[in-house]
Amino acid sequence: MPVTTHTPALALTILMALIYLVAVRLVDMNEKEPLWAVGMLFAFGVLAAVGLTLGVDASVLELTVVPSALCKELARFLAIALGVAVLTAIGQSRGWSEINGLMDGVVYGAAGGLGFATGQEFIRELASGGAAVAVPGLGAHSAAGFGSVALVGLADGVFGALMGIGFAYAIFAPSAWQRALGPIAGYAAAVSAHVSYDALGHANALGDEGLMRSWVALLLPASIVVVVAAVALARERSAIRGELAAEVDGGVVSQRDLELLQSLAAREVEYLKKLVRGDFVGWSRLKGLHNRQVQLALAKRRGSEQEAASLRQAVLVARAMLDAAPTAPPPASREKPDEDEGEKEPAPVAGAESTEGPSAAAKEAGEEPGKEEDADEAGSKDAGDDGDEGGKA
Repeated sequence: MPVTTHTPALALTILMALIYLVAVRLVDMNEKEPLWAVGMLFAFGVLAAVGLTLGVDASVLELTVVPSALCKELARFLAIALGVAVLTAIGQSRGWSEINGLMDGVVYGAAGGLGFATGQEFIRELASGGAAVAVPGLGAHSAAGFGSVALVGLADGVFGALMGIGFAYAIFAPSAWQRALGPIAGYAAAVSAHVSYDALGHANALGDEGLMRSWVALLLPASIVVVVAAVALARERSAIRGELAAEVDGGVVSQRDLELLQSLAAREVEYLKKLVRGDFVGWSRLKGLHNRQVQLALAKRRGSEQEAASLRQAVLVARAMLDAAPTAPPPASREKPDEDEGEKEPAPVAGAESTEGPSAAAKEAGEEPGKEEDADEAGSKDAGDDGDEGGKA
């Protein structure tokens, strides 16, 4: 009888989604996307998966290849399109957008795709009545079970990233037909990758052999995403070097900022210093300042003067907030006063009588204790004698 192990598939899917999101965020080195925006795309992906499951028969989604891919990618497409529309509307209202290039499309598309994978697993969990999902053979080959979850997460992330690239391209395309072509091309690429993934990975193959074929099927679309991300990051670095130097004289970018933005290692060390000092507010505001400066460089590279003007104002506001942030003292300066206070004597309280002997003033004057009192007594005695002699006379 085969060994059967019950695995919380939803928990594994969420864990894998978080791991992939962190990985994508780390790769986005020059300009980090805000967490609220990434979370929004992830949530839209979850809702798209739930809506698809409720609106399309399970036999179509689970037992077909091309129709299933078309339906799933259409739902994912709508989720990412909604997220991009919201970000675009917010950008128009404040003067600049959070989508500044193809790398941003990779991030937001992958977030929507991973949310879609999580939503699908959530529906499966509900359909099973909250019971754990049985994975045959996991006891003997646990790596295969976890590898399957990792594969599904990677596939959905890659399919979403392909569509995200199409949307990001459309935002900055110079002509109307190119703007229309971008999302369509992204959707077509995602459907093609999905069909290949299902056909190679699940056609007449079970167990480790099918798992290996699925990984091979993802190799080409994943490579496309990696190449696009690498090219986008190189363009961002070029824009930082070429566009921000002119902003130093105007005070929008300091020379130190320019050095940090051109060196990932130096920038991360600067962030780490603030974290070690406990300056979490300064850490957050410095990262925000650098993000706005990179966005300014990208806007100038695109030739968008109106967006660049809005971003200059945003950079100045971010710098003012950074300068106003309370800075935490270093650990050494916080410990030193405690040691010194233990060596200092408490200051005397005005009006309090000393209980520790003669005063310091008397010692400094060289007077002995009780001398002043003897002089007073001698003066009183002389005055009394004079009074007696006067009475006799």
